[in-house]
Amino acid sequence: MAKPAQPKPPKLKKCPICKTYYTPWSSTQKTCHNGQCGLAFSRQQKAEKAAREMRKQERLKRAEWNKRKADLKPLKHWEDLTQRVVNDFIRLRDKDLPCISCGTWETVRWEAGHYRSRGKASHLRYNEDNIHKQCHNCNVQLSGNQQQYRINLIAKIGTQRVEALENNNTPHRYSREELESIRKHYRALIREMKKQREAA
Repeated sequence: MAKPAQPKPPKLKKCPICKTYYTPWSSTQKTCHNGQCGLAFSRQQKAEKAAREMRKQERLKRAEWNKRKADLKPLKHWEDLTQRVVNDFIRLRDKDLPCISCGTWETVRWEAGHYRSRGKASHLRYNEDNIHKQCHNCNVQLSGNQQQYRINLIAKIGTQRVEALENNNTPHRYSREELESIRKHYRALIREMKKQREAA
């Protein structure tokens, strides 16, 4: 006849205060049987909880301060910030293409040139059809090199889409919420494109 299984001896635990090993009376016991250790552990837990709460309040204060600073910034700040993200996407999208206007593969700096300028058509400043990789000379020195831009833009996206750009004169003022949404969208596209290129 098989002998009944012997119960396992209770597992020793190390007291977090005095560092001695003890046999706990229950699974919820946190310190040894010395009452002073229990009191010290309780005070330690309260102090840690208070410190966590203080850190939480500090984070909330910093977040509120950052929000107030952001609210003080003019809309132009957010427009320019969004334009930089969109321009980064355009340069990445057109990485394997030459300048949209003159067709060069060399430049001191690649830029995201607008077919219809931001000054004359600010409502199209983030429209992908309206922005393409352009050399610094065409974009700055030749003020966009518009005649050649149009010829090559038609070859790239077609007459219908170019004329849609030219006929779009409905003004639009972007809100901060819209600009934030646009930045989020293009940052996600940039991450995805970079990931695809690294995998290729």
